[in-house]
Amino acid sequence: MFNFSFHFPKGCFAWVHRSVRPYSGETGKAGGPEESIQPVKTGESHDTDTADNPYRGGIGNRAGGTGRPSPLLSGFVAVAARGVSSSTAGNYRTAVRSFILFNGGRDLPLSSLNADAVRRYERWLHGRGVCPNTSSCYLRSLRALYNKAASKRLVKDRAPFRGVFTGNEKTVKRSIGAQEIRRLRTMTFPDTERPGDSMPVPKERRKRKERLLSRTPPSRHNSWLEHVRDLFLFSFYAMGMPFVDMAHLRRSQIKDGMLVYHRQKTGRQVRVMLEPCMLDILARYEAEGSDYLFPILYKLEDGRPHPVSYSCALRRYNRSLKLLARRAGVPAGLTSYTARHSWASIAYAGNVDLPVISKALGHSDSRTTLVYIEEIKEERLMRANRKLLKGIGV
Repeated sequence: MFNFSFHFPKGCFAWVHRSVRPYSGETGKAGGPEESIQPVKTGESHDTDTADNPYRGGIGNRAGGTGRPSPLLSGFVAVAARGVSSSTAGNYRTAVRSFILFNGGRDLPLSSLNADAVRRYERWLHGRGVCPNTSSCYLRSLRALYNKAASKRLVKDRAPFRGVFTGNEKTVKRSIGAQEIRRLRTMTFPDTERPGDSMPVPKERRKRKERLLSRTPPSRHNSWLEHVRDLFLFSFYAMGMPFVDMAHLRRSQIKDGMLVYHRQKTGRQVRVMLEPCMLDILARYEAEGSDYLFPILYKLEDGRPHPVSYSCALRRYNRSLKLLARRAGVPAGLTSYTARHSWASIAYAGNVDLPVISKALGHSDSRTTLVYIEEIKEERLMRANRKLLKGIGV
């Protein structure tokens, strides 16, 4: 049984905290932020220590003229996360941890988020090599927390995020071609392969890593890495099905040779005809003991399925795809979205109409689809220019 969960012993991430460099400000010297952002020690108490208490860990200053106490940044996350998706709630928590790290590890009241502090935080992120889109995600999450607090009149809205970048920069969408897809399809794998085989691991950590990774037994059908290959190819065969949708597929969604699902992101319905190549993959998992089509959101222990979080499964899948790409000799690398972008690019190269590609991907707007095929459009232009110049003897 292939297991996407990954367990670590207590304290194994302690090195993360030890290796974090304090914020160096504009001078490059170690220390706290350029100026104090009214830190509050998390050890102070107020009311009850529950997830519903936004003042958990202490009270900040008054909420910028509202006359009410300002909740702490970390304490307000649980309140703000009500009614949002688990991924959005995770973004909130990650952004708050990052901002507290920027503030020297000290929590702070939401009312302390002023324009100067936010700009210094953005510079701090860029100084640590955080890419613009990740920085933007952190800032958008903090802005959402701040706006929710302002709507509850817990802080006075001073628009502290007005001067920072909260958009999305255009990124290169990596895809692979038909030749690489065929290479992945014809790959063979040793039956005894385990997670971590051939992964570069320092000698002093190898035994611990092997012990942790060995908790995933091989399937009775095939090897561990072949499972990863199966998932990637099924995503491609199913017209670029996103990993999150593939993870939630259930057997009851197959009717009359059709796989019908609704995208987790948009709710739009997508219908996929089950081709022989897809049925071959599904046949390897038909007796896994769960209603899920693939062992992504569960693991078998003592013959019974146990749940696995999606975020853990996604991290595990992307790490596994890196190894698969190296084994297959795919220099561009593989991620959970490569199959989706590759299907769109190969379809476009095969003269499939843009509206058809857009419908297959579950896009409501063809402009979104254009992002997926921008690379191949440029390649077509270069080939056309080369053909033209060759035709005139240049």
